[in-house]
Amino acid sequence: MRRFLLRLPVFALAFNLAPGAMSHAAAATPTPPTVATLAGTYRYVGNWKRDQARIQASIDEAISSLGWLGRKIAASRLESHLNRPTRVVIAQAGDNLAVTMDDYEAVAPLDGAKRDVIAPNGRESKLSYRVTDDAILQFFVAEHAERESTYSLDDEGRLIMTVYMTSEKLASAITYEFVYEKVP
Repeated sequence: MRRFLLRLPVFALAFNLAPGAMSHAAAATPTPPTVATLAGTYRYVGNWKRDQARIQASIDEAISSLGWLGRKIAASRLESHLNRPTRVVIAQAGDNLAVTMDDYEAVAPLDGAKRDVIAPNGRESKLSYRVTDDAILQFFVAEHAERESTYSLDDEGRLIMTVYMTSEKLASAITYEFVYEKVP
């Protein structure tokens, strides 16, 4: 089965809840401790030139086994990963968890159920979350690839977003991470 593991993900999805339904849903699900700890708005504070070089090196290694045309096609499809989100917002809305990266909002149930979404690249995907004791794991699964993004805090209280992507068509996984500070 071809799968794409996306740890960083972010797909636009809007809520269609009536005002009364939203307050009822919010009361129905208590906020998990990890979500409460990570909730907030963060801004990118990494070294963009260094991060971009690491992402490009990971992409180059992953597509190295493909032929010339395959490398060109794969490189163009993976190009969006060379753009980092400058802002990340993590929030709970009732039974849902929302991770917003710049203008893209990825919303899915806290219970791990999968939600059909359209990725920013226009491709269909399934989005789900898993909350652990110290991280939020975000999964995007498409027909030929998967992406897992892990959101956790480092020892200095900075948000670390680690991305791990796989596809049976790639020679290796594409991995990278971004660092964010909480906006007061």
